[in-house]
Amino acid sequence: MNDELEGLRDDLNTALNEATLVGAVVVETDRRANITLAALSLPEEGPVPDDPRVMLVLAPVGRVAASLRGGRWDDKAAPIRPFLLSQLMDVVSSFRGQAIYGWDFIDASPDDFARWSDRLSLDIRLGQGDGLTHTLDLFQEWPWDPAQHLDIRFWFDTVQVFRPSGDTFVRIPLATFAADGKRWWNGLRIGDPRTAGHGIISGVGMTPNETSRMTESLKKEGRDPSGPH
Repeated sequence: MNDELEGLRDDLNTALNEATLVGAVVVETDRRANITLAALSLPEEGPVPDDPRVMLVLAPVGRVAASLRGGRWDDKAAPIRPFLLSQLMDVVSSFRGQAIYGWDFIDASPDDFARWSDRLSLDIRLGQGDGLTHTLDLFQEWPWDPAQHLDIRFWFDTVQVFRPSGDTFVRIPLATFAADGKRWWNGLRIGDPRTAGHGIISGVGMTPNETSRMTESLKKEGRDPSGPH
């Protein structure tokens, strides 16, 4: 896997952390997945983008697997809800745009998939063996009553990134998207005022007691916190 994505994997995972999943559509005839997220990004100079959305276009897609369950993420008895690939957008929309977090989305360990691969709502294979070079893992969780959880893994070969410009989307370099996301998280840690207003706490300078209280607060809200950033 000697390609651009492999070299940018860590920075791309950083850029995707705490992004809001807006939508996901798979065009089977083109073997393409269009995934829209509102991502945290910071330019070298000037304000943050007015429109935080980006579209990741994965192609060719070789496989899509998903698990939609009627319960919390850790409820092994939660009922599995089958759905069609054409219903993916509706399923994602039913979560009303929740953030993804955990720092590991692209080419995550096979163990991550193994945790829910025995509870699949759909498992679609496309093509003749290509489209399997990389993976992208996404999820949505709704811990409030009635709770539901969605895990998705896409297998693909290449990814392109687009940002909105007027009524259309324009392609930006993968390295630019990765750098802007990494810059946002670095900005949070050093107190860049442009990172304010997202409800994300850097944790820099916090005492162990303060960190523990914040973690417990997140758990009460139904989140599985990765700790302060």
